[in-house]
Amino acid sequence: MQENNLDNLPIPKVYLELEGDFIEFNKNEEFLICKFPVLDKFFNPMEVVLGGILDAYMDCTMGPLSFLLGEMVVTKTFKAKYIRPVTAGSKFVVSKAWRESISNEGSIYKAELFLDNEELAAISEGLFVVPKKIKF
Repeated sequence: MQENNLDNLPIPKVYLELEGDFIEFNKNEEFLICKFPVLDKFFNPMEVVLGGILDAYMDCTMGPLSFLLGEMVVTKTFKAKYIRPVTAGSKFVVSKAWRESISNEGSIYKAELFLDNEELAAISEGLFVVPKKIKF
């Protein structure tokens, strides 16, 4: 893969369902920024985007970032903290993910999710590991 070229990135099917868009990749600083429209099909009955979808926005930014940084890994653990709801008042959200650290256990990735007014909506952390039984 060419450096900073997102055109050849293998895209997870859920990323397509979320209608994500790659905004910026910085290999030296190890971050990726993605933008997702706020779609009403992901609202709960209170017209708030489901927490699992917020997780998906962030995980779908961390995963491609790991690939862009040369890792063939999967999410082992994932935790999130929701700070403010994502509602129809926002047209889109932006997820910024970065690699925090690498160890024998795997790589720690973190992400922040922002509303279109730049307010922080959620934060997350995931441990990404090489799967034991899957061959690439």
